[in-house]
Parts: sequence; C-alpha cells; structure tokens
Amino acid sequence: MTMQIEFKNISHSVKNKTIFNDLNAHVSSGRCLVVSGRSGCGKTLFFSIASDIIRPDSGQVLVDGRDVNTMNAKDYSDFRRDLGVVFQLSGLISNLTLEENLMLPLNRHYKELGKSEKYRRINTLAEEFALQHYLPQRTEMLSSGQASLAGLARALLLKPRAVIWDAPMTEIDEQWGQYVLKLLMQLKEQGTTLILCSNRKEVIETLADEQLELNELFCFSEF
Repeated sequence: MTMQIEFKNISHSVKNKTIFNDLNAHVSSGRCLVVSGRSGCGKTLFFSIASDIIRPDSGQVLVDGRDVNTMNAKDYSDFRRDLGVVFQLSGLISNLTLEENLMLPLNRHYKELGKSEKYRRINTLAEEFALQHYLPQRTEMLSSGQASLAGLARALLLKPRAVIWDAPMTEIDEQWGQYVLKLLMQLKEQGTTLILCSNRKEVIETLADEQLELNELFCFSEF
C-alpha cells in the first residue's frame, strides 16, 4: 500500500521564536524527501511534526489527503502502524533487552500474531543487522552504532508504508552506512515513502527526490 504525505501551511514557534512560518512540502509513495539545513534550523522539529510527536501551532499534515489531527481512533492507529519512525538517538528503552524493545511495536499493533511469528520476525531483522547475539542484552550495552541499527530494525518490523528518520547514519560506520543506503533504495523501489532529516551528501545525492532546505525561505525542490 502507498502513502502520500503533505505538509500544508505549517507554522510553529518555540519559546516565542518562530521556527516555521507557512511551510509547505510533500512526498509521494516510492519517493524520498530529504530535509536539510544548518544546525538549529528545525530539522528535528520537522521530524517531530512529521511523525506526529508534536502538533504544529497551525497548518495540516495530510496523509493520503486526510488530516492526521482529525482521524478517528482506528484510522490513527493504522497510521501509526504504517509509519516507521527512527530517532536520532535510537529511542530504545535502556532498561529493556533488545528483544523486548523490538517486541513492543508487534505487541501493540499485531496482537493477533502468534509468539512464534513475532520471534521469527525479530530474529530475521536482528540477523540482517548483525544484532542477533545482542537480543537478550539490555540496550544500554549496545554501541551507538548498534543502537542506531536497532532503531532502524524496530521501525521496519511492521513493514511500514513510510519511514521517517532523524539524522540517518550519524552513528553508523562507513560499511554499515553503505548497506543502509542500499536498503533505503530498496524500500523506495518497493513503494515506501521516505522522509530523511539530514545534511549528509551521500543521503542527498543517492536518495533525494525532493529536498526541503530549512532556512529563512524554506526552499522546497523536486528533482
């Protein structure tokens, strides 16, 4: 299934400072929007609005033409299930094991799945990112690079229609970075919508179909 996301007339202030004023952008299925800009310009704020962690002061986030703010409970739950969110600092719960962290989204959105299928999905993704031996360990024991990969694995567990990632590959070494770039390209080819908040040259050159440069003019470009 496809997912189109549109940001329409988004305005938001933080501590009486206007960060976004009438910002507009969009991204369609199988395409990638890269959000770039200098430090402090609002990339993480945009990530938070795109993933509905923060609601903007005004404007709309439209998913397949529907305002996230007015969705009923079932539609909103489906939206959350279909959205893979990867945080800059992984967002893992440090006092849980990696396996327990990965189990959380499955238990929330796929309660009907049997335990064996849940463990199969977890083990498959853990092996893909060379994390299978860390499943019984608390995530505070992971390196920053491993935690970043684990955050991506958790986002992909539910086979999302869209992936939103703040500062992708910041903590990942070059070898894994190349692997992740190829994986993101494959997701695009499969129709997954991508929103990546990043200044990294390889991310922009390899993946960007649209680019939103967060500065005083909010320059939105399509390639």
